[in-house]
Amino acid sequence: MQSVAEIKAQIAELQKQADDIIGNERKAVIRDIKQKMVDYNISLDDLQSRAISAKSPKEKKVPVVKYRKESFTWSGRGPKPQWIKNAESKGESLEQYRVSDFQLTAV
Repeated sequence: MQSVAEIKAQIAELQKQADDIIGNERKAVIRDIKQKMVDYNISLDDLQSRAISAKSPKEKKVPVVKYRKESFTWSGRGPKPQWIKNAESKGESLEQYRVSDFQLTAV
């Protein structure tokens, strides 16, 4: 079995090898990037601009309140609250607590 010191020495040697490979390939990669910038007419400003970066998809709007019983509300997302569980255990339909679209805009 190898000692921790031997393993650390191997890690250090592998890290040196990786650094050497990166150092050798770095110039070629930079040259390739520069050529592509010329080919596609890309400036440094273009690279720093947010306009090119991928935009995150817009989040869907979720109703604030989808179900209501007196002062209790639930958006319909996440675990069911206890008042919903209690109503269902009594055989009540969840649909009877659904809020209409008109009430959603008023909330």
